[in-house]
Amino acid sequence: MLAAPAGAAWAQLPNLPTFGDDWTDVSYPKIFYSNRDGLGLGLYYAQINQLGYDDWEAPPPYRAKISFDFFFGTHGSKQFNLEWRAPKLLDGWRFVLQGQWVRRARENYFGIGNQSVYDEANVTDENRFFYRSNNRRASAYGEVQRHIVGPLRLLVGFNAEEWHIDTLAGESQLALDRQAGVDPTIGRPTGDVSARIGLVLDTRNDEVAPRSGVLLQAVAAAADSSFMGDLTYTRLMLSAQGYLGVGPKLVIAARVLGETMDKAPRLGTYYRVENMERPFSVLGGSHSHRGLWRLRHLDSDKLLGNLDVRYDLMAEPTLFRVTLVGFLDVGRVFPANEFKLTTDDLKWGGGAGLIVQLFRAAILGGTVGIGPENRLLALFHTSWTY
Repeated sequence: MLAAPAGAAWAQLPNLPTFGDDWTDVSYPKIFYSNRDGLGLGLYYAQINQLGYDDWEAPPPYRAKISFDFFFGTHGSKQFNLEWRAPKLLDGWRFVLQGQWVRRARENYFGIGNQSVYDEANVTDENRFFYRSNNRRASAYGEVQRHIVGPLRLLVGFNAEEWHIDTLAGESQLALDRQAGVDPTIGRPTGDVSARIGLVLDTRNDEVAPRSGVLLQAVAAAADSSFMGDLTYTRLMLSAQGYLGVGPKLVIAARVLGETMDKAPRLGTYYRVENMERPFSVLGGSHSHRGLWRLRHLDSDKLLGNLDVRYDLMAEPTLFRVTLVGFLDVGRVFPANEFKLTTDDLKWGGGAGLIVQLFRAAILGGTVGIGPENRLLALFHTSWTY
C-alpha cells in the first residue's frame, strides 16, 4: 500500500537481464502492517512473458510468469514463495508449479464448527493469543489443464505438504481443543499428499477482472496414507461463477461453491478449498467471506455464496480501472459427511469497497464489511475475491 501510490518508476527495483526479448521483469518492495503479522517487509520479483499484439485481449493476462516473493513480519511470520504459471505458453495447455514455505506465528483459530464462539472476555493481558495459533506449512503444488473442446478443459494435479498447527504460550482455544482430543494432529507435524482431477468450463472474457462469462468447476481430490503421507480422505468441490455486464460500467458477479470431504480429514485440511490453479482459505477473509475474520469458521465441509455489484468510477481499458464494489457474502461449514444445500445457520455479511486495476494484471484495493458478529472488518485486496 505504501509503494503503490509512488508509481511504478519509484517502486520498480533495478532491472535485471530477462529470458528474452518478449520477457519483461517486474520487482518491487513489500511494506505492510497487519495485527496478525505486525510490520511486514519483503520483496517481489517476476519475469513475465507478455502476450503478443494479436492476442493482447485474450483472457489470460500473460503467456507465462516466473515469480519469487518473500516477507518477514515483526510478529514472527515469514513466507517464501516460488511459482511458475503458464496459462498461454503452449496452445491448448495450462501449467502451474508452486513451492512455498510459510509460518503464520499468530494465525487465527476460533475452534472447529459452524457454532464456534468468539468471546472477548477470553482475551486478557495474560492470554492475548487465546484465539491464535502457530502455523507452519511447507508445500509443493502442481496442476496441468488440457483443452478438450470449446471452453471445456480437463484438470489434473497434486498437492504435497507438511503442516504443523501448534499452540502459543498461555491458554488458548487450540490448547483446550488439544486437551479435549478434538483432533489428533494438533501439535504434530502432519504429511498431507493428495492428487486431484476435474473439469473446468471457462467462458470469462478476462481472468483477472471478468466482465462477462462463466467459470464452472468440478474437482475431486484424494489422499491415501497407505501410499504417501499421514492422511486418508476424499474431497469433492463444485462451484459456479458468473459475470454479467450491464452497460459499459456496471458488472453483476455471483459465485456459489460447495465442498464435501469423506473418510478421515484433519484440521489442516479444513483450511483450504479446492479451486482451479489457486486454492484459497475458508471460511472468512478476502477470498471467501469479507464480513468474517480470516478462518473464522473451520470444518471439513463448506458452503459459500457471493454476490457483487461492481461499478467503474473511472476506466481506460488495458490501462486502469477504478471500481466501486458492493457485496453480500453468505456461508457456513459442516462436519464431515453432513453437507447439504440449506439456508439454516448461514453466516451473512455485506459491505463495500474500492478496487483499482493497473494494466492487465495488477489489482489493489480494499473492502469494509460487517458480518454476523456486528464487527467492522477492513481487508486489503491484491485480487478480486472471485
